[in-house]
Amino acid sequence: MSAPQENSQMVQASDPRPEFRVAVFGLATKFQRLLEIVLRHARHNRYRYSLSTTRGPGEFDIALVDMTVAGGPEVANTLRRVLEEDAVLRVGRRADPQRPVDDLLQSNFVAQVLFALNRVVDALVERRRDAEAAQALEDGLMVPEHGERRRPRALIVDDSPTVRRQLSLALHQIGLDSEAVASAREALEVLAMRRYELVLADVVMPDMDGYRLTRTIKRNRALRGIPVVILTSRSSPFDLARGALAGCNSYLVKPVSMQALRDTVQRQLRKLARRRRADGDYSFA
Repeated sequence: MSAPQENSQMVQASDPRPEFRVAVFGLATKFQRLLEIVLRHARHNRYRYSLSTTRGPGEFDIALVDMTVAGGPEVANTLRRVLEEDAVLRVGRRADPQRPVDDLLQSNFVAQVLFALNRVVDALVERRRDAEAAQALEDGLMVPEHGERRRPRALIVDDSPTVRRQLSLALHQIGLDSEAVASAREALEVLAMRRYELVLADVVMPDMDGYRLTRTIKRNRALRGIPVVILTSRSSPFDLARGALAGCNSYLVKPVSMQALRDTVQRQLRKLARRRRADGDYSFA
């Protein structure tokens, strides 16, 4: 491999900008070369573009279609049914009364192509962001509150500072904000003041054990909908039965793997979000 090629690959590997693939349809060789030059030198652009060498489904993000060649308009119409509509850029010489105005004129191709690509990607990124936000709400990973959206909030109840710290870090990685208290009585005081989407409680605590805390939460009309996950080193069938009778939503035995914690938390958040929607609980929105 030559030094320039190697350096180019190293730059691409370290480039943090999102990359989008561009495919051309019917574009003259001259314009393809001009496009390559523009994209190669657009190092300070907010997006990175690469020319796709293949044009199969899913192999490119944006299409540039020459509307002046035979079949160009038909190709553009077909692509607009396959891709998102504004991901197809029509390249032409002028406005044609028989069709909408071209997106990009050949007369100012070099000056405008990067702006045209950015305009398309801005719209794509915004739609994807909206779709991800909607999915996060669906999954309970975002919570509507006072017209805004926030991360779900968990309350950790454990008398061990080390466990509280470890759980807080783990929940942050999963996508939750958390607060931690050292006793069940503190937990009940905090729960009366703030809204939480999850409680993670130890069993053995000095003033009130985790089973009693769970029962108290589940008997409180304002709190009973909050999922309670018990995390404890007790794993006997008797302890599991006590957790179920107390009303806990999940029972995890320490040490808990990150994957088990993630799966449990995400499952409970999905159920809570679904239940709130079904109950028409929009008091928090």
